[in-house]
Amino acid sequence: MERILDPRPRKRYPAGYGRVYPVADYEPWRIDAEFAALYRRVVEHTKVDIYRCYELWRLAGQAAKLPGDLLEVGVWRGGTGALLAARVAQRTGAYNGNGFGAKRVFLADTFSGVVKAGAHDAYYRGGEHADTSPEIVQRLLAELEIDNAELLCGVFPDETGERIRTRRFSLVHIDVDVYQSARDTVEWVWPSLVVGGVVVYDDYGFYGCEGVTRLVHEEYERSDRLVMHNLNGHAVVTKLR
Repeated sequence: MERILDPRPRKRYPAGYGRVYPVADYEPWRIDAEFAALYRRVVEHTKVDIYRCYELWRLAGQAAKLPGDLLEVGVWRGGTGALLAARVAQRTGAYNGNGFGAKRVFLADTFSGVVKAGAHDAYYRGGEHADTSPEIVQRLLAELEIDNAELLCGVFPDETGERIRTRRFSLVHIDVDVYQSARDTVEWVWPSLVVGGVVVYDDYGFYGCEGVTRLVHEEYERSDRLVMHNLNGHAVVTKLR
């Protein structure tokens, strides 16, 4: 079937940016009852839209096939962290006994806003998204009866990385908005990421997060990883070796 570009007028953006209108029709998040039920309970605790939330849900299920824990850096009020933890707990029961079970999900955040904003970041100056607290996240996890998630409160990895230094990871979700924070996170975690493991950059596709876009473009040049630009706003990076 031939498709045409969306004819609606576009907001004025700088070069390289504009509203994206994918034309795919399949909407699996509408028929996944388990996801839909949980999403309704966490939607007020995340700034991440349903398309990216569903991708994280599916990737967490896929991570059950690999050894290693999960890590989210940039938690805000815990919505996506809760999705990851619930999904991996749901899927890893069948793997108990062969070394893949009992996965932990580590949720790292300053809980005082964005840090490490710098010259590569056009919008962020530091301190944004501070309208949260560890207590808000813990309360959400308790309400959902999630017991496989652990908070890391402070700047990651500078202040909290040592707490998980010996862990291996199968899935890492980076939602930190700015270049240096994202770079420090991926450089710290990459040696601990298992082969086949995935890093998801939440902020790749968004105007205002040009620093993260710059970092992902640097990732394209590295030979040990496969980088995919997903039109929902994610960049998904798979470790090859």
